[in-house]
Amino acid sequence: MPDVKLPESPFDALLGTEFLSEDPDGARARIRMRDDHRQPMAIMHGGVMASLVESLCSLATAKAVVPENRIAMGQNISVNLLRPVSSGGIEVEAVAVHRGRMTWVWRAEIKDFEGRICAIAQITMAIRDAPDGLDLGFLVSEKEDRTEA
Repeated sequence: MPDVKLPESPFDALLGTEFLSEDPDGARARIRMRDDHRQPMAIMHGGVMASLVESLCSLATAKAVVPENRIAMGQNISVNLLRPVSSGGIEVEAVAVHRGRMTWVWRAEIKDFEGRICAIAQITMAIRDAPDGLDLGFLVSEKEDRTEA
């Protein structure tokens, strides 16, 4: 499988996103809660949770489709907030449940650092050919096989 090196996301740097796995069968990322992640009632803003889901699923989808000179972008997201987060942080685990030619659909669980489910989400990613004339090959390199024959 090719290795895909995507540019850093300034938005994820702003949030403090830590990507743990980019595997479509179990992509994971987390954010340690900071005061600027809070809404006025001192709990984590739901937009922070939704943003982490979108960033994670966008990255994992892109890593899979860029070698085909295709791009991925969020098309629709639904997040049900179930439990407030007031300290610690959140971790998202997402699984691609549909990997089509034009769309991928992901399901995600957002848990606090104690392992309690705080939100559930579903996101649809649009998959499209790279814009005319854009060759994404510069982002892709073949992984070296380090096993000896």
